Amino acid sequence: MCKFVLASKKVQNMGGYIVKNHFDFPFRDLVVGNPFDENVKLPVPIYSMEEVKAIKELGIITYEMQEGESLVDAYKKVRDQVGKEPERDSYW
Repeated sequence: MCKFVLASKKVQNMGGYIVKNHFDFPFRDLVVGNPFDENVKLPVPIYSMEEVKAIKELGIITYEMQEGESLVDAYKKVRDQVGKEPERDSYW
């Protein structure tokens, strides 16, 4: 399975990695945030709720967007939970 590297203290919209023709997800989009000081590998693509649960078990902050919600607002909610991004010279 492929992996997506979520850099430390970063937020990402996972909409492009959700495969909706395999499973009827109870949300429109998934926004994830890495609260840790090190990068985390996430399994992609996401085919089922079990894979969403596995991401949550890694300690990654997840927000399941519903129909009609703003992506910008959802991103800000997760960003507030992740905390301030440190100054860095490189992501790797």
